[in-house]
Amino acid sequence: MPTAPVVTNILKALATTDMCGISVIAGTRVNGDLSALKRMVAALAHRGPDANGVLGLPGCQLGHARLSIIDLESGAQPMKDESGRYSITFNGEIYNYQEIRAELVKLGHRFNTHSDTEVIMRAFAEWGTECLHRFRGMYAFAVWDERERRLFAARDLFGEKPLYYAVTDQGSLLMASEIKALLASGLLTPKLDLQAVDAFLAFGYVPPDRTIYKNVHTLPPGHCLEWDGSRVSVARYWQPRFNPHSISLDVAAERMRELLHQAVRRQMVADVPVGAFLSGGHDSSTIVALMQQETRQPVKTFSVGFGEYINELPYARAVADLYRTEHHEIDFGAPPVTELLERMVGVYDEPFRDPSHIPTYLISQYARQSVKVVLTGDGADELFGGYAWYPVMAASTEVSATWLKWFILRSVSRLIGNRAAALHRNSSAMGLALRCPKTWERYVGQLTIDSETRQRWWGRRSAEAGLYFPGEYYRPPAEVAGMNEALHFDLLSFLPGDILVKVDRAAMAHGLETRTPFLDRDLVEFALSLPSTLKVKDGETKVLFKHALKQYWPPSLHKRGKQGFAAPFQSWLEFPEIKALLQRVFADGSKLRELLPGVNAEQQYARNYETWNLLTLGLWLERHGVAV
Repeated sequence: MPTAPVVTNILKALATTDMCGISVIAGTRVNGDLSALKRMVAALAHRGPDANGVLGLPGCQLGHARLSIIDLESGAQPMKDESGRYSITFNGEIYNYQEIRAELVKLGHRFNTHSDTEVIMRAFAEWGTECLHRFRGMYAFAVWDERERRLFAARDLFGEKPLYYAVTDQGSLLMASEIKALLASGLLTPKLDLQAVDAFLAFGYVPPDRTIYKNVHTLPPGHCLEWDGSRVSVARYWQPRFNPHSISLDVAAERMRELLHQAVRRQMVADVPVGAFLSGGHDSSTIVALMQQETRQPVKTFSVGFGEYINELPYARAVADLYRTEHHEIDFGAPPVTELLERMVGVYDEPFRDPSHIPTYLISQYARQSVKVVLTGDGADELFGGYAWYPVMAASTEVSATWLKWFILRSVSRLIGNRAAALHRNSSAMGLALRCPKTWERYVGQLTIDSETRQRWWGRRSAEAGLYFPGEYYRPPAEVAGMNEALHFDLLSFLPGDILVKVDRAAMAHGLETRTPFLDRDLVEFALSLPSTLKVKDGETKVLFKHALKQYWPPSLHKRGKQGFAAPFQSWLEFPEIKALLQRVFADGSKLRELLPGVNAEQQYARNYETWNLLTLGLWLERHGVAV
């Protein structure tokens, strides 16, 4: 006889903060003991400080830590339908849930709440996996089907909301919003994946189709998962499909403005205060301008600076003044970088190099004092061709001679900074051009710390680790060519693996929800339909973007290059306390040197991304104590 469901719902006023977090334990051995699930939920308390709940069923347990945004009174989770067949735990927002709800009502569904959670559950009951194509939003959710004894889970198109899973030695499935929750269950012993470490060394983040552990997996963006009690099946339900067609610049500009207005309008829906990150760059400034058009109240905007090191506050202030926002800015000068770096390795669960996670963390902490939700300008560069290296790739596809391709890449790389640092190594760049006839392979090569350097770091462990290069998951479809191959890779790797991870973890560490209007599905598919010449042409980036949206910018921004919440990490590496930290991390016998015996301790004196890369990895190894 199946045991009766065990349901508990514990409301707490927590002092800590972070966004909604979900937890799942499923399998034939799952019983009424909820202790492991409760540990998982507690590990995600930062993601949901408003409430937490657990639901115990025969064969499946669902947990939830809630940050209340929509339907504050009746949207508690986990949620169970009145028939008892379906139960759900959900992290994210479905921006068009009201339209979907109205359609479901016409089909005979009756709703007990006004939440988007119930809409997902009933949409799945009605349409099965096809419901995913109706959602406009960011999401990670799991639905348990009691009658079929199956678990279904899905993640949004670009992975704005995280979702990890693992199968234990006992055959149970664990699933959670962050890796720390899987480990908190006590049912899993993590095993370091050396090739994932090499991927981190190459890119500065663990690619979004894997994790730093062999036995922990990420559900990739645009994928869904089914569990039948013994086997995990993962399938891709969406990927970027470039389908360029002819369209005039003016017509495209009008359509872009229309879709972006729609996206901003959708994403401003909330039952709590909504604000915006404002870096003073084109992307965030555009979002603020459109937000202010949607409300009579001043939009709350937030900016951060670092005194003499990096100070973009005047640019952000010009936008705030133009639109009369309720502007908040803070100048951290020289923040306690050592303390922050030590804290970050706990926040991110996996090694993460991008130093802009520090200002993102700080501005999130600051913004959370005033709002629960912020809109950001993330995603515009990857969709509309905003990075300085895109013209390089465009140029490389327009010339046929290999030597000329190499010359262009080498020459321009001197101007475009961090991600193209590998191209400064002439021999590596030349070899790359010769070995990689496809644009995307050349592009990937110029983004990485080169294989020769990584092989030297691994030393005697090089063969054991195996050098990483992105596999089939990242290979563009045959119809994608030229510069679009670079955009395709960034949409599948850099955006979800670096940018969105950075923002989610930093903001959720403070119970702050971030939304990204540029990643609205309708706008995304419009961007994918554009010819590449409307993105990059004659060395100019974001051609259409600037033409369509420059009307929203103050004069000081018209000729300004790309900006963001940048971090002066090279200056930080000169701080005495960071030098002491480097000495510790690079010392003989350290965790870093144990893993990478070929690393020369002299590397600690270099003031570059390679040193920052190794520093963050060393701190992560110290914190997590994983056997190497």
